[in-house]
Amino acid sequence: MRFGLDYAAARPGGAAIRAAGFDFVVRYLSHGGPTLPGKLLTPAEADELRAHGVSIVSNWETTAARMLDGYGAGVVDARAGLAQVLRCGGREDRPIYFSADFDATPQDQQPINAYLDGAATVLGRANVGIYGGYWPVSRALDSGSATWAWQTDAWSGGNVETRRNIHQTLRQQIVGGVVCDVNVAETTDFGQWDFIQEADVTPEQEAVLRDIQIQLRGPGLSGWPQLGTDAEGRNRTLVDGVAAALARIGELEDEVGELRTEISELEATTADLTEQVQRLSGRNWPWPLSLIEGPAALVGEQLARLESKLPDLPGLPGHGAGTRDTSDSGALESRSTR
Repeated sequence: MRFGLDYAAARPGGAAIRAAGFDFVVRYLSHGGPTLPGKLLTPAEADELRAHGVSIVSNWETTAARMLDGYGAGVVDARAGLAQVLRCGGREDRPIYFSADFDATPQDQQPINAYLDGAATVLGRANVGIYGGYWPVSRALDSGSATWAWQTDAWSGGNVETRRNIHQTLRQQIVGGVVCDVNVAETTDFGQWDFIQEADVTPEQEAVLRDIQIQLRGPGLSGWPQLGTDAEGRNRTLVDGVAAALARIGELEDEVGELRTEISELEATTADLTEQVQRLSGRNWPWPLSLIEGPAALVGEQLARLESKLPDLPGLPGHGAGTRDTSDSGALESRSTR
């Protein structure tokens, strides 16, 4: 048997709840407005409760007689409730109790059951619960519209629904300065988020599963401070940390691509500079002769070209020498013959 609280006026905090001897809470997934500022369970509160070992159970209630709006209202509220559960780190395979917070008559049962049927299309029948007095709770269980039961002593006339999972007593207690209703869990599994089916695992396996859960979600299932915080300021879980790391890797890959482009441009610039240095590091005339280095080189090239043509010019020594030698030899041969 475990003892817990439900509250809406403010949030007493996990440390105060444990100090008062309670270890679970039933928390609302809907806003309470200015008159009930502590009604809505927030992600920060859920993290703080888990950090102190306080189990969390889900409840949805807007107005007391909301369930009389029937099937469509059940669909809408179940969607909103599940979204808030997941936002606060809960599980989609855990029940949500929907409140019939009034003395419901037999005539009211049809729209109440229809509301629960609508919720079942979102959550699955196995995850639909009802809160209320003895009669609407019993009728919903009998019809199969609800699977879980949170019975309040109000409007119950002293009757006890033996199938109930949680019993809300008429006793209240101030915890952490907040007036809270006192509850008793009457089954091992009463819809708490952190429930693990003990019958299917050995104590050693359960310890391993809890260790894995802690490794994934951090101490108290409230994230790892070493992994930094998310946009809402909460510590990241291991999965959140991996996602953030992958995002950072993508950013770094983009930065590496930009750096490669810059390196290529620098390499091209370096090649141009190297070519200029090589050109400038060749043999140069000293100043002031360097002023005429270019024109002198041009004159030298022209002179070399002129010298190469001199032997071919007529009237210059050496021009036609080969022809004259041949003629003289022929004349001598002629005279000798004569």
